[in-house]
Amino acid sequence: VSGAPPYSSDRTEEDLRARVPDPLRAADGSAVPPAIASLVAAMLDKDASVRPDAGAVVAALRESGFAPGTSGIRIATAAQPVEERIETVRAVPRQAAAPGADAAGRAATGLSPRTVGIALGVLVAVLIGVIFILPDSVRHEPGETEVERQGAEGARLDGRDDGTAVAPGDDEARRRGRVTRDIQPETRGLDGEAIEFNENEADFSRLSADEKARSRAETILGELLSSFETLNARAVQRWAPVPFRRAQEFYAEGDDAYLRKNYTRAEEKYLDALTEIEPLFERVEPEFQKALAGAQAAFEAGDGVEALALYELAVAITPNDAVARAGFERARNLDTVLRLVKQALDDEEDLELDAAEAGFRKAVELDPAWQPAQDGLARVQATRTKLEFDTRMSEGFEALASGDFLGARAAFRMAERLIPESREPSDGLLQVDEGLRMQSLVTLEQEARALEAAEDWEAAATTYEAILDVDANLVLAKDGLAEARRMAALHEQLDDYIRDPDRLSSPSIMQKATTLVVDITRMGDIGPRLAGQRDELSRLLKRAVTPVTVSLISDNMTSVSVYKVGNLGNFEERTLDLRPGTYVAVGVRPGFRDVRLEFRVAPEIDLQPVVVRCEEPI
Repeated sequence: VSGAPPYSSDRTEEDLRARVPDPLRAADGSAVPPAIASLVAAMLDKDASVRPDAGAVVAALRESGFAPGTSGIRIATAAQPVEERIETVRAVPRQAAAPGADAAGRAATGLSPRTVGIALGVLVAVLIGVIFILPDSVRHEPGETEVERQGAEGARLDGRDDGTAVAPGDDEARRRGRVTRDIQPETRGLDGEAIEFNENEADFSRLSADEKARSRAETILGELLSSFETLNARAVQRWAPVPFRRAQEFYAEGDDAYLRKNYTRAEEKYLDALTEIEPLFERVEPEFQKALAGAQAAFEAGDGVEALALYELAVAITPNDAVARAGFERARNLDTVLRLVKQALDDEEDLELDAAEAGFRKAVELDPAWQPAQDGLARVQATRTKLEFDTRMSEGFEALASGDFLGARAAFRMAERLIPESREPSDGLLQVDEGLRMQSLVTLEQEARALEAAEDWEAAATTYEAILDVDANLVLAKDGLAEARRMAALHEQLDDYIRDPDRLSSPSIMQKATTLVVDITRMGDIGPRLAGQRDELSRLLKRAVTPVTVSLISDNMTSVSVYKVGNLGNFEERTLDLRPGTYVAVGVRPGFRDVRLEFRVAPEIDLQPVVVRCEEPI
């Protein structure tokens, strides 16, 4: 349908996995019936389970008007990006149609045996030409690069040799100049060493005049076919149909002469065809520029039909031109864009801003470069923004007057985001900040008093800090912060003693804890939290001075010592009265490894006898 595969040839497997084919278009760039485009897209779906089966394809084709039956199909060659003329050689000429032959019959029956025989003969001749003749048909000047050689070859094909133009009308000289070349094979090797023998050097001495003419005709034919292919890819039949058709007629005459083995006549006709089409190469770029300029002018004038036709021609001539392709896509949507913009302008005039914005936006989506649509969209959006800005400012001042400072701030900030350069929202926000400041001080002070009453001194300190952030000179907040921090530190000290009651067995720590309990008692009116901590510490102090009986067992051969108690010597069983805490017992016996045991003493735990024996010989 399109004349080209849906995926690139160099990354087919990757494309099959990840790339969705482009929308289907005919080889000449025209639109494909939507039903066919949808059918092909479904047949290329990545998920094989959703692709239509053969029966569904047949049904879809029938519904689209394509009845089943034998049909001749001509697949056009898809236009490929062409930046330079590439010469290719096809040595086998096209078989000319025999007079009175039925083309349809040939299509039905295939190649005739005569055609196959001729083709095989030509292939053998080409093989001989490549081995013995072709190297002689190209001149290599010493030091000449391949690009220079091709440039010189192009000059000779245009009827010029060494920069000298062939006089007009000297057709024979021009034709002969294409194929008659002095053959000077390269005889210089590395470092200037002469090469006495060149295996690629053609030996024309072994060929007859007819064979030489045949070789020349085949060489010209290759160039001619390459030129046909290049120009077809540039849509030549659309901008130069007459000369191109004339060249095809010469080509057909040359094929006919070739098949009749009149190689001199074939050479002349092939040269005549080249003479017709070579000037067309110079017309490619002007024709492209002409089509592009006309398309752009038609587009600016709003003539969508003419713009689309000319852009399509420009793309056909130069498929890889980004400007032409972009213009072609824009021209396809021009009529719709113009209609949308007109309707949007009417809606804007009637203050139907939602409808106007939707129309302009749709036009911009179809053609982002259409300036009237862009301007209209920006204009409508600016109008809507100003209306919303005025609404938000009114809401802010109303909230401010009623004491709803948070609502006023939200309204002013929304207005500020709508028009950042306006000073009005900033003025409103300053009034909000001052109102919130006064309100915040009252609220924070009430909160701090409540936290003090609940003895949540840490939170009260944080609240007083927040008050000072609002007004650093408030004496009330400074005094409150100092008292809250002092009380928070007192609670933390009490919690430290309560968390580790075994520390109270140390005389120094017991003294500090006792003094703290006395100081709290002297404070008089205290809250329930502080009173509870004081009472719990008093209980733990009594616990710390109450001894607990501990039983120690040994083997009467191990000398036992208990740190913070003393050396107990050798014994089998002994009891000690120890204050709550952690103790370490060490056993020593000559010839045995020492033992070390750590044990904790507390009235609330079930104490087991402590066994201290050295039992591991050294």
